[in-house]
Amino acid sequence: MFRVLELGSYILPAYAGMVLAEQGARVVKWTHPDGAADPVQRLRRGDELWTWINHGKTLTPRHVREVADLPPGSFDVVIDNIRDSAWKKWGIDPAEQARRLSLPWVSMRDEFDGRSFDAVTQARAWMEHVPYLPFYIGDTAGGLWAAFKALSLTAGSQTGHHILRQSSCLAKLIEGELVVVEPRDQAPPWDPPGTYGADDDGAATRVVFRGTEVVEPVRDTAWKRRHLNHDGNGRIII
Repeated sequence: MFRVLELGSYILPAYAGMVLAEQGARVVKWTHPDGAADPVQRLRRGDELWTWINHGKTLTPRHVREVADLPPGSFDVVIDNIRDSAWKKWGIDPAEQARRLSLPWVSMRDEFDGRSFDAVTQARAWMEHVPYLPFYIGDTAGGLWAAFKALSLTAGSQTGHHILRQSSCLAKLIEGELVVVEPRDQAPPWDPPGTYGADDDGAATRVVFRGTEVVEPVRDTAWKRRHLNHDGNGRIII
């Protein structure tokens, strides 16, 4: 079984660990050893988010600096979102530990090694094109890329420390990224105006493809529970 050690706090590493656990990985998440709440738990309805995002994991109270005490072979990959300054304060070098443990270690960090936030990530990645989206998409997208990177490195039998940058990960989802400099106001730049995207009142989407028009109304939660692929309790199955 693929063994994952998840270190860090808030949504991004937890989302990476969650999707890996859903795909059958054995995920161990180290939580604060003195029982202090994760930032997720301090959000509005944070306990619900905490339960959802840690589904299928083993939560273990243990300080992250104890990674230096792990014997080689304990895990197949490590994922974290801890700032470089914190690792240095604890005297831990993830690159050195990755070599010692002979595994890939994936760290998600801010572009400038500061604190990373979803809202900051959106501002850097795509808000010149679209408004702020009321989802932690900068965190969940980063979590997906961290999980993908971990899997790809393991499949390729690669080891070492690999640093991803959060805003860059979110920007990667935009077609053309920095190669194609086009406005993306209300619709993708690849489609003629009025042929793809939301209608004027935002109640439906309209697609014109090869002369055929497809109109889809915006769907509510009840429709999604009936038709989207989930486990019966609302957890989407991929």
